[in-house]
Amino acid sequence: MTPKILSDKLMQSAKSLGWPSTVEPDFTSATFRGRQDASATSLPEATIGLRLGAYPVLVAPIALNTSEQMQGSLRPLHNQMVIARSYMRAEEVINAHIMLCVTATDSQADWRGIIDLAERDETVCRKVVWMPDTDELDESYDLFLARTFLAQPWRSLQAVLNAPLDHNQGLAERILVRHGLPEPAAKRWVVLAETYKDDPDGLIPQLVVAREQPE
Repeated sequence: MTPKILSDKLMQSAKSLGWPSTVEPDFTSATFRGRQDASATSLPEATIGLRLGAYPVLVAPIALNTSEQMQGSLRPLHNQMVIARSYMRAEEVINAHIMLCVTATDSQADWRGIIDLAERDETVCRKVVWMPDTDELDESYDLFLARTFLAQPWRSLQAVLNAPLDHNQGLAERILVRHGLPEPAAKRWVVLAETYKDDPDGLIPQLVVAREQPE
């Protein structure tokens, strides 16, 4: 599986949300914006720069062999993200991501642990790893997508109309009754507390009168 496939899927997911999505060649430039000297670190040729809505992204391949090799693969991507930042708008930098497409695995390696290590490494920016399943490609992508900023689970929920907006309604009255105040008096106390909320000195005698009123 190639980063190009992941890139295409990400752009399609962004478009389905109504987000603008563009390929950004500058994000994979060898030079900082406004400078001529190229980076000494080589970048995988398959790396792709994207802008998905307000999120700048580097999509790159990664092989899961050992954690040391994985970390070695991340170093040039970290350097590239620093370069890419010079082409981003200031407000975008905090949203920058590296999305990694697994292109090879060592059957003897603890690839789940290696993925976890890569995703917990937030050096420079957040990282998310896609482990494609060639037999269930769409399903594996959906599971990957659910862990990214493109996930919007509320879009699949049915709207609930006339839902109670305040589950605390009547709470004060119930607490007053629970502590021994008759229910009619509790209702009067709640009304008085709202009426005299800016006049605590005037509230106290009113509460006394309200408690002594006949039920």
